[in-house]
Amino acid sequence: MNWRVLVTARAFWVSGQPARDYLEAAGCEVVYTPIAGPLEESYLIEQLQGFDAIIGSSDPYNARVFASCPQLKVVSRCGVGIDSVDVGAATEVGIVVTNTPGAMTESVGDYTFALLLGITRRIHEGDVLMRQGGWGEYPGVGVSGKTIGLVGCGQIGQAVAKRAAGFSMRILAYDPQVAERGLPSGMPDIEFTDLDTVLSESDFVSLHAPNVPETKNMFNRERFAKMKPSAYFINTARGALVDETALIEALENGTIAGAATDVYQQEPLPADHPLRKAPRTLLTPHNAFNSAEAAQAMSVQSAENTLIALRGERPAGLVNTAVLGSPQLRLGK
Repeated sequence: MNWRVLVTARAFWVSGQPARDYLEAAGCEVVYTPIAGPLEESYLIEQLQGFDAIIGSSDPYNARVFASCPQLKVVSRCGVGIDSVDVGAATEVGIVVTNTPGAMTESVGDYTFALLLGITRRIHEGDVLMRQGGWGEYPGVGVSGKTIGLVGCGQIGQAVAKRAAGFSMRILAYDPQVAERGLPSGMPDIEFTDLDTVLSESDFVSLHAPNVPETKNMFNRERFAKMKPSAYFINTARGALVDETALIEALENGTIAGAATDVYQQEPLPADHPLRKAPRTLLTPHNAFNSAEAAQAMSVQSAENTLIALRGERPAGLVNTAVLGSPQLRLGK
């Protein structure tokens, strides 16, 4: 069949030529949107007309979009996060939802540790000074032998733990589900404990929890107050997990020593957002996933998920397994 596939994911645009070739060789027509996602809802609906599948950014895939795009059969996220997808609504109308778990794990692990080193050794401040023609000293703090606390210890948290072990760090973690099922073989020693202990004993707190209703704004004034005044906060998970007003206050009041974050409540972060002026921060524009290798792996996996689903088979990255047995399933219609 000649399926039409729309692409909003920038990573696919940049690194997805092999994935595009794969889809086109199978008879798919692949179209890129005029601008990369995330797209606004009304524009997404306009662009999606007449397409069978979308390889998407973190665009808003909700009931209104699904009702307005009756030909849509597959939402294939080019990434692991599905918080922008109303999975229940997709399942109800028979749309298959997929993602690409594991494709960006090592990339985000690298980037998390880069942020940790960057904020503690103030590397970004030295770079700005040098480019301005200056010269000076930026006293930082050491990392080796300190304690890192992982809030969330799934694949990415575990990747960070492996890097921390190379710095001879004590590794604490809060993740009841992983603690119960156990870690894979070859992992360094990780002490699973309660969240308060992680916050109070860690020199660096690194956030890797999923964006679900229970974790929204989990880092608030109370949680920041439980951290050491000398501790640093790193977030490469999702912006929704952090009360940004509370984070700014913690930085301005010296409640914590500093913060490095790659994700925000609103993205792109508004130009006048007060977080941009907060002291002792290192801010990057949601790029932790963005290595060439990870982007290509995400693109290939999202393309494979799309084609396999369109063929009526079960893709490896299937999120809503219940949809396959639904009488509303749009595949084949």
